[in-house]
Amino acid sequence: MLINRIDSIKEHFANLGRQEQLYIVPTLDGIKLLILNLILLIIGLVYANNYVLLFNFILFCLFIGSMYYTHFNLQGLKLASARFNPIHANEKGLISLSFKSSSSLGHHFLGIKINDQHFQLQDKNFTFSFESSQQNTFRVDVPILALKRGTGQLNRICIQTLFPFHLFRAFVYFRPSLYYVIYPQKKDLLLHLEKASLEEKNDDGDDFYLRDFIKGDQLKRVHWKKLAQSNRWYTKNLITPDAAPIIFSFLNDVKTSGRLEDELSSICFAIHKCHSQNVRYGLTLENIQIPPDHSFYHLNRCLKTLAEYEP
Repeated sequence: MLINRIDSIKEHFANLGRQEQLYIVPTLDGIKLLILNLILLIIGLVYANNYVLLFNFILFCLFIGSMYYTHFNLQGLKLASARFNPIHANEKGLISLSFKSSSSLGHHFLGIKINDQHFQLQDKNFTFSFESSQQNTFRVDVPILALKRGTGQLNRICIQTLFPFHLFRAFVYFRPSLYYVIYPQKKDLLLHLEKASLEEKNDDGDDFYLRDFIKGDQLKRVHWKKLAQSNRWYTKNLITPDAAPIIFSFLNDVKTSGRLEDELSSICFAIHKCHSQNVRYGLTLENIQIPPDHSFYHLNRCLKTLAEYEP
């Protein structure tokens, strides 16, 4: 109950919206130590035992010293920037956080908490440290796991520390306003339609081009007529005609079939396959139409469309 109460207090502070405000609360171990101090103080005063009072004084100094050092361990820390590289659902990725520090003591064993419906930390006990140096900026790559497709904005990151004795928990909230995109999971399910797009093609009438002969080329591809005319060896390279662009669309009515995520994952896999094979592709999803193209910008545009799609 006490731990839940502390977590609810932290959540209340988080909802206050005060950015970069440093808070500190005692942990369960810290409360136990404080109670022990009170008990020893009462016993020492009742029985007039100087050894008990001395031991109580030492424990109380440890309690106060831990509180101040835990506070100082997080003081002076500011979030400079945050970056999120798009990933696919059920894949691992990184959030790059850049911090600035004005503390000369450094920062040790800092933990991070992120609450979001689309992704979570790979390791809930992930910690990082920053030693004091001439540089006052440092970057941390936080490993995450994407849970489901979608787009959103991460508006709150909690940085906390229990260092050095886990008697106090100091924490601060930052607002990175980080926009993120998580693409659908790639699955080879064949649950989509592929339609070849009819386009006019330019035909130069040549089905090969010439290049210098390289040792190992097949003799049947040597241009003998050119060899006779110029006494120079050339190899004929056949020109492979461009494949017809492919338009991807849903196989079923996703509003009633209940297989929206599977069909989006299937289209996502097919898009990556076409992109790797240098085949032009496009999308037709109800009222959304993206004409065929082949570029990294086009790939990101199509994948983002799939991530944002809602029927």
